[in-house]
Amino acid sequence: MKMPKLKDLWNDLRVAVFLVYKAITRGNRFTLVLTILVTTLAFINIIFTSSIMNGAISKAYQQAQENYVSNIVILPPMDEKYVTQVQQLKTRINTLPGVVSCSSRYAQSGVIRYDPEKDNQDVREKAWNIKSINPDEEVKVTTLQNFLVAGRYLEENDRDQLIMGKEIAGGYGASFQISSLKGARVGDEVTIAYGNGVKRDYKIKGVYNTYFPLADLNVFVTEKEMESVLGVHNRASEVLIKTDGSVPERVYIDRLRMMGIEKEQINVWMDFIGYISGLTQTFDIIKGIVTFIGLLVAGITIFIVIFIATVGRRRQIGILKAIGMKERIIILSYIFQAVFYALLGIIAGLIIINLALVPYFIQHPFPMPIGLVSLALVNRDMALAIFSMVVVSIVAGFIPSWMVTRQNIIKAIWG
Repeated sequence: MKMPKLKDLWNDLRVAVFLVYKAITRGNRFTLVLTILVTTLAFINIIFTSSIMNGAISKAYQQAQENYVSNIVILPPMDEKYVTQVQQLKTRINTLPGVVSCSSRYAQSGVIRYDPEKDNQDVREKAWNIKSINPDEEVKVTTLQNFLVAGRYLEENDRDQLIMGKEIAGGYGASFQISSLKGARVGDEVTIAYGNGVKRDYKIKGVYNTYFPLADLNVFVTEKEMESVLGVHNRASEVLIKTDGSVPERVYIDRLRMMGIEKEQINVWMDFIGYISGLTQTFDIIKGIVTFIGLLVAGITIFIVIFIATVGRRRQIGILKAIGMKERIIILSYIFQAVFYALLGIIAGLIIINLALVPYFIQHPFPMPIGLVSLALVNRDMALAIFSMVVVSIVAGFIPSWMVTRQNIIKAIWG
């Protein structure tokens, strides 16, 4: 079979574009607007769902790094209770290129007792791990101080005060209200019976709400106070390290090992949020389903429009074939028409997304159990959605036009 010349192909394209122009300008305007509206909504649906889920995943990762465990966590060796010589260790860690700062914490089990009226009538208790922070160091590795909904952040010399997340205090929209202290407020007193037998009274200095349950399920006292409770010094239950993101966290693990940190356990932040990984996989499945349905809706809509157009113009197509019009020109014209619908829908969708939806969600983020989520547009997902819409429109334009052009000329004219 002889291949068409380039000049012939160019002439065929010009004729096909002319036919599209005439079909659109002389066609039903309502049908045109409705088709573009459906493809626009289908495209927005695909991008919106993908963006909101990308935003949720991104927010969960951000929360884990900024308000939960930072980037890297050093834990004691498997057979030991504490990381030792912590001050010297932190000094060495801070010399590593790319390390922003590090902070040490103690952790000790305890029972928090809250008696609002101090009459032993409505006592609320919660068993939990109590942690300590060095306030001056902690503000460099986490951002908890930015999420206080009541009270103030801890200071280094606070010995009889603590701060707690909303999931411990209760109220403030807590997700685990039943198992919380059910309404502890700033200024209220609580008693903590530590696992080693020490009992201390504290005043609640602040309550914070990051909207991330793993971070909001914490109670913090100062490092000096916890060392007094435990009777230790220059140790830690965990050391949090914040990096600048210039290289992957795994690279820092190698650097820490080369520094001589051999026995201690070193973990990246992803190791502490296993359920988020499962959530990511679920979101990817949902994204795939919604994308498929959106493309199917757009494709079927365009298919129906092109099918009705080709059937309604069957006689015209027969006449065009009778006077020598090539079948491929007719098919190309309907493919171009379908792509035209898709491209207008994509352009309108992009305008609505970038000028309306994204600014709105920046100002009014969507509240989710992992934080306040905005839309996160990912170029790869955008490109895939645009490419898929174009491919679907090509298929939707080709099938009905091919079906009609394959008919006998006499049957097409007189059928």
